[in-house]
Amino acid sequence: MSPMSSIVWGVCGIGNGHTFRQLPLIEYFARTHRIVLFVYGESLAFYARHFRLHPNVTLEEVAVPYYIGDAFGLDFYKAADLQVNAQSDFFRMNCLAMARTQEAIGRPDLVISDYEPVSAQFAYAHRSPLITIDQQSKYLAGQFPTLLHGQTYEDEVARLMMFFPRAEARLACSFFQVPRAPRGVEVMFCPPVLRETVIGMKGRRQSDRVSILLYLTSQKAFGQSSEHIADLCAAHSDVDFHVFAKEEVRHTDQVSRSVRFYRHGDERFDEILASCWGVVSTAGHTLLSEAMYLGKPVYAMPLPLYEQEMNAHVIDEYGFGCSYPSLDEKMLASFIERLPDYARAIQRDNTVLLQTPGQEQICAKIASFLS
Repeated sequence: MSPMSSIVWGVCGIGNGHTFRQLPLIEYFARTHRIVLFVYGESLAFYARHFRLHPNVTLEEVAVPYYIGDAFGLDFYKAADLQVNAQSDFFRMNCLAMARTQEAIGRPDLVISDYEPVSAQFAYAHRSPLITIDQQSKYLAGQFPTLLHGQTYEDEVARLMMFFPRAEARLACSFFQVPRAPRGVEVMFCPPVLRETVIGMKGRRQSDRVSILLYLTSQKAFGQSSEHIADLCAAHSDVDFHVFAKEEVRHTDQVSRSVRFYRHGDERFDEILASCWGVVSTAGHTLLSEAMYLGKPVYAMPLPLYEQEMNAHVIDEYGFGCSYPSLDEKMLASFIERLPDYARAIQRDNTVLLQTPGQEQICAKIASFLS
């Protein structure tokens, strides 16, 4: 690799999954290359803290409108009326980010994007090579059920084609095997990127008492309140629940001593993940990938998105856990009772899950563009 190549790296800011998936890759290349991060939302908040003193990493805030999907693709009328899309001056913010980046590094040697389209636009403007790394690209070249609980992947394909019509390489991360379908789009399938701290947890002893990590997404589409969640968990006094939520919950001690709430980003998350018996969460790619790698059964609560429905379907179909749209009293009781069965299914699997870290393969692909 040539010394101090310049990389523009865009990271989606919806939720924490994209942020943590890209972190090991960015840290690796930031040792020897200059990186400008195009970030917003959760990715901006995290990386601003994490890289605040790093000499090779600078941040540019961008703004990305949210395009609402439906069974046929994208609903542009609904996207136009979405309140969150009226809260930013997208054009000005993105132009300033690109202008400052152009002034600082000129033409980037490489642009990498995890579902963040402004960085891709910068690549096209400068005729720089573009690599996309995400989980959605598997729908461009994989074989999947056309319909899952009312959801299709037509909107995923539409966003990808609108955001990234051309890429020198498309890398799709998946924690499960994907049968290929001949659609004329070249996609490289990779195991999931795992944080180094997660890799170090492999084989760690679980807690003596049954312990569940419950992760409440920051996305508003998840409709159950933290109070309702606490009440459902408190019914299982013989189980410790560690609930991670976006906002601090103050009433916990009044509900049950076995239910504890933490804010997203709490440093105790990794220790709890390492020692827990199972995970209850929405069906995002990153946490489910970590759980499967560690052999932790999952109670998946998919948001109404095909990507999450597909992740939850794999968990449920192959006995790695269960799936239900919400936290349900009977489903939770059954999940706790069957934890040993689910754990054995994960341990014995050798055909469905991809349980090796994918960063070595991905880093090698990125390095080939910088050589």
